[in-house]
Amino acid sequence: MAIESINFNNNQVLLPSLMTAGRVQDAQPPILPGAAPMVSFSDFLNESMNNTVAADAGSKAAGIDMLLGGEQDLHSILIAGQKADVLLNLTVQIRNKMVESYQEIMRMQV
Repeated sequence: MAIESINFNNNQVLLPSLMTAGRVQDAQPPILPGAAPMVSFSDFLNESMNNTVAADAGSKAAGIDMLLGGEQDLHSILIAGQKADVLLNLTVQIRNKMVESYQEIMRMQV
């Protein structure tokens, strides 16, 4: 029985280097050899949400299949459920940080 890891595409965020004055030196982060192409933040969020929904649906389908007499083993169903739970918690935490950031920006005086 193989346990598949949770795959987050483009999970390494590359920050541009900062000059001593604190200004951004380059508008685009450097592209490392062998690195995946950059994906926009909205595309990343949409893909993450779709992965979360798919993991939850797969976990529920596997559980129902086992209850109806399918050949699913209990370990794989529990692992799929935990993966779906971890993805859901990650999605909720990202949403919370985004709401918190928005509220902080709204509190700024212009």
